Amino acid sequence: MYEFVLFIHSWLRWVISIFLILVLFRSISGWRQKTPYAKKDKVLGGILVGFTHLQLIIGLVLYFALSPITHSALNNMGFAMKNASLRFWAVEHIFTMLIFVVLVQLGRTLSKRSKDEVKKHKTVAIYTGIAVLVLIAGMPWSFRKEIGRPLFMDFQTKAQQ
Repeated sequence: MYEFVLFIHSWLRWVISIFLILVLFRSISGWRQKTPYAKKDKVLGGILVGFTHLQLIIGLVLYFALSPITHSALNNMGFAMKNASLRFWAVEHIFTMLIFVVLVQLGRTLSKRSKDEVKKHKTVAIYTGIAVLVLIAGMPWSFRKEIGRPLFMDFQTKAQQ
């Protein structure tokens, strides 16, 4: 079960990344060109938020129920904080991803409250841009020692920790 859920979690990050880039580029473009906030912008933003929330739920299931890594870390946080790999999975990854979810949601919520079309684009651009940076910082990139995961996990790939 763990491997299957981890596989879904791993691949869903790429779906989110695609929508994140689409939303970011459309919002920057709309902000700079002062174009109306179109239905397509609303739909893309809604899809991004939906997939982001789904990813959060899957991540929390992994974190609290399925992951042997976080289970080990949560059983001995003192040791986990001294171990770079355990600290990443127990604290750093979940903390940055929670910030990411909040930023994506804030961008959408605050833009919906604005009456000004250009300000909607600006709000989404700023929050989504910061979210991209947080996402980059919190992902277990394959080149990162001790915590790296394959960029494209297959179902047979086991967690490397």
